[in-house]
Amino acid sequence: MAKFIMFDLDGTLIDGVDDILFAMNGLLKAHDHAPLIRHDIEAMLGDGTWMLTKRAFAARNDHPNDARLDELNADFNARYVETNYAYTRLYENAENVLRDLKAEGWTIALASNKPEAPCKAILQKLGIADLFSVIAGGDSFAVKKPDGRFLKYVLDQLGFDANNGDTTIMVGDHANDVNAARDAGNIVPIAVAFEVDATKANSLNADAVVTDYADLPSAIKVITG
Repeated sequence: MAKFIMFDLDGTLIDGVDDILFAMNGLLKAHDHAPLIRHDIEAMLGDGTWMLTKRAFAARNDHPNDARLDELNADFNARYVETNYAYTRLYENAENVLRDLKAEGWTIALASNKPEAPCKAILQKLGIADLFSVIAGGDSFAVKKPDGRFLKYVLDQLGFDANNGDTTIMVGDHANDVNAARDAGNIVPIAVAFEVDATKANSLNADAVVTDYADLPSAIKVITG
């Protein structure tokens, strides 16, 4: 019986808000808009960069049509890559826990709504890409979270077989993560809240809530028996 665990990226494995904010404020400035602050952009994350761009411009009372948003989003992504993720960092204990899970026989995957290329680049830069058997982003498949088909796609790439009674877990900080797990079925959602108030995580109706990476292994053991 195999064990599969999927992780979200932003807010779950990494704090990458400062690089996202820098790139978005550069884009806003190029269009004569005032910058956002970190708190503003944190509330806009979780649905991919196209929706992030839409929300950022809407916050400045600019409502571009879809064609213009495509262009703005492409510009944002280019600016984001140019940051080289200089201020993006792993949460405390994240790497150690991932390596322990790998050693214990868990097959690990990334399932993020962020585009696949920066996901891979960030994990490589942080020195943990080797731990992931699959790295999937919001442009890797036809749909994104909260659509459960995205997680099923990731599991298919991992070799998941529902008939084997395999264990599957989704770890994330957003309602999209929990809802995707519920939508897919047979995936246990764990909500996390690192360096932020846990009120949101506690409201997501996950099977467990973790506020320190060091506590994730014990939460997994309780859930999986």
